[in-house]
Amino acid sequence: MGRGVYHPSMRLSTRRLALAALLPLALAARPAAGPGALPPIVFVSRNPPPAAAGAIPGLGPGARTLAPGGRLLLRARDGTVRELLPPGALWDVSDPCIAPDGRRVAFAGTAAPESAWCIWVAALDRADLLAGLARVTRPAAIPGAAPKSRHPDDVDPCWVDDSTLCFASTRYPQLDQYGGDPVSNLFLMRLPDGEPIRITAERNGAEEPAMDFRRGRILFARWWHNRYMPADEPPGLTTDPARTSRADTVNLWHAMEVRPDGSDEQLACGAPATRLSAMAYQPAVLADGSIAAVYAANPGLSPRSGAAGIQRFAPRGAAGRRLAGAIAGDGGARAGYGSPGGLAPASACAPAGLPDGRVLFAYDPGGRGDFGLYVMRADGTELARVLDLPGTLELDPAPLVAGPRGLRVTALPRRRAPELPCTTLEQALRIPDTFRFLDLNVFESPADRALPAGPAPVPGARIRFYATLAREGTAGGDTVALVREAAVGLDGRVDESGLPAGLPMFEQIVDRDGHVLRGARGAALMVTHGVAHRVTHGAIPGSAPAAAHVAGLNAGSPGGTTRCIGCHVGHSTLLRRDLRGAAAR
Repeated sequence: MGRGVYHPSMRLSTRRLALAALLPLALAARPAAGPGALPPIVFVSRNPPPAAAGAIPGLGPGARTLAPGGRLLLRARDGTVRELLPPGALWDVSDPCIAPDGRRVAFAGTAAPESAWCIWVAALDRADLLAGLARVTRPAAIPGAAPKSRHPDDVDPCWVDDSTLCFASTRYPQLDQYGGDPVSNLFLMRLPDGEPIRITAERNGAEEPAMDFRRGRILFARWWHNRYMPADEPPGLTTDPARTSRADTVNLWHAMEVRPDGSDEQLACGAPATRLSAMAYQPAVLADGSIAAVYAANPGLSPRSGAAGIQRFAPRGAAGRRLAGAIAGDGGARAGYGSPGGLAPASACAPAGLPDGRVLFAYDPGGRGDFGLYVMRADGTELARVLDLPGTLELDPAPLVAGPRGLRVTALPRRRAPELPCTTLEQALRIPDTFRFLDLNVFESPADRALPAGPAPVPGARIRFYATLAREGTAGGDTVALVREAAVGLDGRVDESGLPAGLPMFEQIVDRDGHVLRGARGAALMVTHGVAHRVTHGAIPGSAPAAAHVAGLNAGSPGGTTRCIGCHVGHSTLLRRDLRGAAAR
């Protein structure tokens, strides 16, 4: 493995450095409506995808590893633009992230159109010229994996401290339940030559990590979906939408947060109002601590995102408020939203916070697929163009500014996670690490009356814990197995220990005859496996009462306890606010 940015072999010849430094891009002139003072900005300029109409490179499972070709560029304070890498060093690049020292840039790159994406680190001198370049990950083929997931990719790097990177990778071989694309998960590695350690076990995807230095936690986007739906007939599960008893299904990306060791995963932002107001891809922490993230016309981003926009969560538990990009309606939940009246919708993505509180982002105002870099205030006003090069897509801006000083070296997970997912129930039950599931009352109703009530207490109710097992050669990429069935207490309490950790699971509550319990009319119910979220459209007029069934999958952390209250959508909002009080009752 490469020696990071510290190895002497990273030194480039003076001639190559001069070539990289003397490639100003004249057409990157200042826009007429100036963006004001800006720090240096590292970004990528990528070719339009020729065979993927409507795709935004890097946005979603089907576009995360598109390789149309691109360059890593730097816009200086005076507005001039130059290439950071020597010509021909890499075929394509994406997702630059600035180290806390302000002198190194981690990014994803691929050497050829069909090569694996790897993580690279570029070192800059005090004149912001390239002083060194090293590849720090080398994903190898996975023996026995399906052809589609056999050759993993590493993307989306972010710095956790001065010597630790977090990135997304498809090294943990699974195919997602919806589109059959390789599944991403988060990995941690110590520079210069540490081995990547997996810290998430998401069933459908975990990517776009961003470090929240104030809270010491990693934000990331998770794909929340479960192809197994509740059914009235035994065994209470189906993958056929025509046979499900659920009034609504869930398929979206939302922002989660987790400790660097992979523990204490929970929702990072979003309100229980509607699905779109909770969608958050490419989350970014702004100067005031609020979160800006991407929403899209297709919240699942597969096979394509459709038009996209940026919304801000301030406070984090509130509904997202649109700042720029597509105007998207969602059941009237967004006041002031409307239809663009037949015009091609604008798109916005890749938000990044500036030290002065503004938001830097990629924007396609004409809806033609031609992104440039723009800046706006945190409330979406005073939008101004920074640059837009002809014929290419300018994406993934990263302000070249130093982060917090004196960061502690991040503690790595004590135990290395398995390299391959479980394929049999026997393997799952032999997992040495376990977790505790604690629901204080599955019948609890939310304090927020805008949320649907949970099911009425039923004597003899039981909870079923299901797990998905990898089956890459089958439709949906998995099969389902019942791990445990346990009694629900008369007071609604569920306290189960010894459940296998690091295994994608979901729950379902049934009566004594095995029929799935139902809640308020039009309410999509779920137990959350201890993770805070709310991901439905809300009440659906005329729909049947929905089932007490998890709409996505979660994995417990080794030795941890997942705590929740209720069995209804939005109960995790109650979790943060009232868990201690409820536990004391």
